[in-house]
Amino acid sequence: MSYLVYCIFRGPLPADLETPTGVGGQRVFTVNHQGLGAVLSKLAEPDSPRDTSELLVYETVVESFYRHLTVIPMRYGCRVESPWEAVGLLRKNHDAYGALLHELEDLGEMGVHVLLDTSADGRESNARPVRARSLPLDWDTGAAYLAEKRQRYLGLDRAGLQQRQLVEELCGSLSGSFVRHKVELPSSSRGRLLSLYFLVPRDSVESFRQAARHHHANESVKLLLSGPWPPYNFVDSLQA
Repeated sequence: MSYLVYCIFRGPLPADLETPTGVGGQRVFTVNHQGLGAVLSKLAEPDSPRDTSELLVYETVVESFYRHLTVIPMRYGCRVESPWEAVGLLRKNHDAYGALLHELEDLGEMGVHVLLDTSADGRESNARPVRARSLPLDWDTGAAYLAEKRQRYLGLDRAGLQQRQLVEELCGSLSGSFVRHKVELPSSSRGRLLSLYFLVPRDSVESFRQAARHHHANESVKLLLSGPWPPYNFVDSLQA
């Protein structure tokens, strides 16, 4: 029997906390050690394939605690063999968890996703194609090859420069409404989605939204705003 770990928190549970059912319909419960707690549920089949519905249930449990407490959300699939092992996790990482919870106090994560326009970024080049020959050292073939490579890299550099400029402009327009940010570049050279994640004080979420909407209204880029969420993208260093 294994146990799924949802999040780490500090302090007593509020009386009005309503905990939803966990993954697989299992009961959600907590274990505690010296002021820290871990949220768990039984995982009857730890090696069974996971699907989107389970991920949504997992996130719902984390968010139910996040609405009342500062939490360290764990990566989906993090598990321990027993509740006692979870207590050992709290004991071993007590100082690190405590420091991160202090850093995340009263903060939430906002996501801003930018839909990039890749139609004219230079990656589609009109350079001469490389002709296949038995002797690739032919000067004309080599020149065409280098021209094609140069054009391709120029396109990639231009796209990267545009992305960096977008990030700088967006962060500049949101300055003062967040404390930290992370950037997730497109996953491929032809990717169209640039994602940014911001740690925002909970009482500043509305002003952050208004600043993002104002930036959107004054720019041609398409923005998708989401949140506030538990700070999933700011706890990677403690996801062993």
